[in-house]
Amino acid sequence: MTTIVASSQSDDPWLAMAAIAQAVIACTVLGGALGLRQSRKLRILNYEDRFEERYWLLMERLSLNALRGDVEMHEPCDDSDQKLVRSYFRLCETQLNMRAEGWITDNTWTAWTKGMQTRLDQWPFSEIWSQIRDNPRAGRLYTRLRAFTAPNPRLDPCEKRYLSKWFRGLTGSNRR
Repeated sequence: MTTIVASSQSDDPWLAMAAIAQAVIACTVLGGALGLRQSRKLRILNYEDRFEERYWLLMERLSLNALRGDVEMHEPCDDSDQKLVRSYFRLCETQLNMRAEGWITDNTWTAWTKGMQTRLDQWPFSEIWSQIRDNPRAGRLYTRLRAFTAPNPRLDPCEKRYLSKWFRGLTGSNRR
């Protein structure tokens, strides 16, 4: 026994309209998701700009010897520079925390990682960091910065998966 399903010709336009409506809805959802991603990415880039402003404000206030890294001066780091260097460490810790939370893009993080490593190897940053790192009273200060400078460093604290990073706007090219 054979079953024959007949469709009337009057159903064909409705099926075509339903397919078109589905395509329009899919495009609208995709456009909305891409717009939301772009909006998040712009907000993140704006957030990164504030960190860079804070960095340059600190660097501009350092003494010339500290900027040069003149360890040959055989003078201890003065109080003003110590305060600025410790403020830089707090800035680094905050950057590490924000990266872990997904607020710093991959490209920016790569540049900042190199910059942090370079600064931490220069006097007076290296001298003051060794004082903090070796001080048992420092306790839980700079937890992420300690992990960042450990013998087997954890350079990227962001544990988000690629799709999550992409949707947040952390991956791909940006203006940097």
